Amino acid sequence: MEMQGKIFKNMLFLFWLGIGQSAVAYEIICPESVKVKAATPELEIVPQNWEVSEYKDTLLMLDGIGVYSGKPVDLAQLKPEPTVVKGKKHYPAWEVDSKLDLDGVGFWLSCSYNHNQVQLTRRIDSTMKVCWTVYSKDSQGGLRAKLKCQ
Repeated sequence: MEMQGKIFKNMLFLFWLGIGQSAVAYEIICPESVKVKAATPELEIVPQNWEVSEYKDTLLMLDGIGVYSGKPVDLAQLKPEPTVVKGKKHYPAWEVDSKLDLDGVGFWLSCSYNHNQVQLTRRIDSTMKVCWTVYSKDSQGGLRAKLKCQ
């Protein structure tokens, strides 16, 4: 009887270990701001009698995120849909299951600054199935955003 109890405890431990591993959340936090160095934009052709103005160093604040099929430069942004995860409704949310990635390009997160003037992008782990955004504000009212996935 004691041997059966040990086997049961070991099986129970492995069962709980499996549940714990499948419930692990994955998240990517967007930086709250980016600093753009001063530069002179390059124009293919500068109209006669005109000069190109330099920019000053600029601090750009985060203003949103998007999820893409493939790199964001390819402009295949996914439409967010309401999703329920563990009984809780999330929006915006996206299905990022690798079974849906028919082209093998992966799913990507884009953190947007100043209405896409600058984007920071990062590939989402291919083992994830669904992702959703959690927005909050910092003490000065600036946007914070993180992508949580399972």
